[in-house]
Order: sequence, then C-alpha cells, then structure tokens
Amino acid sequence: MATFFRRKSLMENFDTELAALRSRAENLSGRHAAADAAFLEAKSKLQRHHLEADLDADDKVRAKLEAAVAACAVTRDGYLDALGEVQAQIADSEQRIAAERAAAARKAASEELGRNLDAVERALPDYLDAGRRLANSLEVIHHQFEATQMATFVRNGQAQVEVAAAFVMQELRCMVDAIRDGVAPIPASKATAEPVSAIEPRPPMQTIFMMRSARFRDHEGMVRIARQYDDAEMPVQTAQRALQSGVAVPMTDPCRANLKGTRGGFAVDPRAPDILDLDDEKTIGPQQVPLASSNANFIVLDRSAENRTIEIAVPRV
Repeated sequence: MATFFRRKSLMENFDTELAALRSRAENLSGRHAAADAAFLEAKSKLQRHHLEADLDADDKVRAKLEAAVAACAVTRDGYLDALGEVQAQIADSEQRIAAERAAAARKAASEELGRNLDAVERALPDYLDAGRRLANSLEVIHHQFEATQMATFVRNGQAQVEVAAAFVMQELRCMVDAIRDGVAPIPASKATAEPVSAIEPRPPMQTIFMMRSARFRDHEGMVRIARQYDDAEMPVQTAQRALQSGVAVPMTDPCRANLKGTRGGFAVDPRAPDILDLDDEKTIGPQQVPLASSNANFIVLDRSAENRTIEIAVPRV
C-alpha cells in the first residue's frame, strides 16, 4: 500500500524550529547553572587554600586548584555564550512566525473582501434592472398620484445607488490589494449585539419604626439587624409581622418623634438573647409588647412618707 507524505507548510517548519530552539535553550540553561555552581565551588576551595594552607610548600596544590577554577570558568562562559546565541535565534524565529501569521491573516481578510465584492457585482445589475422594471410599471399608472411618486422615488434611489456603486466598488477593489500588502488594516469584525440581561425589579420594601431590636432576613437571605428606636427597611411581609406583634410602629406614630435615636449609636449584638427573630412566627405574635409603648400603663408610687430603718453592724473592739 502506497504511503503518501504531506509536505510541511512554512508555519509548521517555523514551529518545529522554534520548539527545537526552546528545548536547546532549556538544556543550555540547566548546564550553565550546574557549571556556575561548579565554578563557585572550585573558587571556594582555592580561597580556603589561600587562607589555610602553607603558601610556600603547596604550590602544586594551588596550581591544581587554579586550573580547576579556570576550567570551570571556561565551561560556564561557553554555556552562557551559547545560551545568549540561542535566545537571539528564538527571538528571530518568533518574529518570523508573527510576521507569517500576520501575512496569513491579511491574505485571508483580503480574499474575503474580494469574495464579498464579487457577490455585490453579481447582485447589483439584477437590482438595477428590477428597479427599472418596477418604475416602468408604476409610471403606467400615471393617473394615481401615489403611484407616480413611488416611481420617482424608485428611479432616484436607483440612480443614486448606481453612481455610488461606481465609486465604492473601485475603492474597495483597491483596498483588497492594500489589505494583502499590509498598507491598510484588516477590517474589524462586525459587532454582534449581546443579549441584555433583564434587570429584576426591586422587591417591595416597607420602612417602620422599631420599638424592640430584632433581626430578619432580606430578600437575598442576608441577616439584617433592626435597632431599637430607629427606622428599619425590610420586606413588606416581615414589616407587617413586626407591626402586628407590636415590635414596631408605623412611621406616623407619635412614639417616633419622641424616641428616635434615644438608644444611641452603638451596634447591637445579633446573638443577644433580647433580639427578637421576626422570621420566627412562634416567637413573634400579638403578645409581644413594646418596651416603651405610649399605651403602657405605668403607675407612679409615692414613697416619701415611708419610714425606713437601716441597721448598722458595729464591730466589737
């Protein structure tokens, strides 16, 4: 069975060459790092010899250490020079690949524009001929004003399109070569309308005046704290539950004018035992009474006439 070999394209050759260069650069980088470490080690040994050995009696050892340092330096510098050359080749290869891809993109864009112009040139004569036939048919009905106006409009539009097409088609044909040669930029892609997500309306809320501190969950499930003697905005269902149980009063209640802000600006601990849960129907009911409601029946006791005796224990001496 015959085997057919496909010839690699220029881009494929460039990619293969670039991959080989990058692999060699990685190999050289590792070898350079190892050679640099060996150079530092040899230099360290020579330095220790200078500091600790007998400088007059150990010339052979010193010469051997110096030779090792020199050899390691040559090896290290050789890898470094080779690595720099390979990196330059990589940069050149990347530039050639980028240029080739840009040329391919320009060629594709110019060919697409040429095909579109061919389609326009094929359709334009049919459009002009259909416009003439429509205008001739309308002009026959000369006794009807709207028909004659339509015929005039069709002929005017036809004449304008024919004149404009003569200039536009010539300019676009020149643009085909300009795009291919890199003189004109590649036309941008047609913008597509992205679907706009519908904005959900804000759930109905109600503002009330709190007579007790309470917590509740908003429409997003987040726990909110409504502070005593302050205004609070919450879902309508939760607000109605608070009003019916006496935990809050309407904004028009006289208590709001007298008590608003008297608690102070400190934060409320949501875990405090006196914080009511407005979402718990078992704990919230008509039996809840505000702490300082205007309907509370307070009785003032007069204790001024009472006699009080205080016993004081005196320690014995």
